[in-house]
Amino acid sequence: MSNSQGLERRIRAAEQRVAATYGLTTTEHVVMLGDPTVRVLTVGEGEPLVHINGISAPAMGMAPLVAGLPGFRHILIDLPGHSLAPPCTWQGRTVRELAIGVVTGTLDALDIERAAFVGSSLGGLFTLWTMLDAPERVSRAALVATPATALPGSRVIAEFAALTSPIRGRFDQSLMRLPSPRFIARIALTEAIGANAARAMSDDMLDLHRLPLRLPGQAASYRALLRRLIQDRTARPENVLTDAELARIDTPTLFVWGEDDVFCSPEQARSSVAKIPGAHLAVVPGGHAPWFDDAHRCVTLVRAFLAGDRHA
Repeated sequence: MSNSQGLERRIRAAEQRVAATYGLTTTEHVVMLGDPTVRVLTVGEGEPLVHINGISAPAMGMAPLVAGLPGFRHILIDLPGHSLAPPCTWQGRTVRELAIGVVTGTLDALDIERAAFVGSSLGGLFTLWTMLDAPERVSRAALVATPATALPGSRVIAEFAALTSPIRGRFDQSLMRLPSPRFIARIALTEAIGANAARAMSDDMLDLHRLPLRLPGQAASYRALLRRLIQDRTARPENVLTDAELARIDTPTLFVWGEDDVFCSPEQARSSVAKIPGAHLAVVPGGHAPWFDDAHRCVTLVRAFLAGDRHA
């Protein structure tokens, strides 16, 4: 058995254990979208609810939210180059065009005309772009944590900035493919999601975040996407939504924001959220992945919003 096959088996085994921990039964789909390929896990039955996680994070990372939202057909998307989805160069079109193609192409492949969305970080950005460029596909959206680069004033953490540099980035990309103990991964995650959330992750959940980057092409995919999103410790201007775009969003939208989100504080976000007609911002304990800090609070807000309470 090759190293890659062994890693894939470890990832699948960890994924199955995480699913079992949260009482989830998953079905796997591979969606071919031309050059990029998406891996989808479906859970349950009912109206479709699409989950898109953050950059380099696995679809199953949303399991604590999924477990608290019964009655839906959950669509958990592993974006191209994420988890066990094949690598992707994120080239050829703008990243916004690629994102819209991934989201709408996945919906088409699953025969879903319109769905509610739960997006986090990069998934929040992809969801906002879809709300703007294919609004007929999104019925309502709960965005948990800062939507990556979408709002003016969002900051770039040192890890991301280093990965996009020409020399240091290639070195760090090489390091990602090397075996390392779990405690190193927890330290690495702490800058992005906070110490409490990193400590709260089970070993299996941690493995779902760290092991895929050792698969061939995945670390390069991660770096390639980051380079399309940011430059010189700032978001590329084309990836930041303008005031006019924010004002054009008319999809019911809930922002669930960790009070300690390192990428953008709730107070910084309020003026941008206020430009979206009818949008509501709810502040919760935690950082950039607040469902690991306080799953109950996040689930309660998202559940009420999906049930029709615009001001959950």
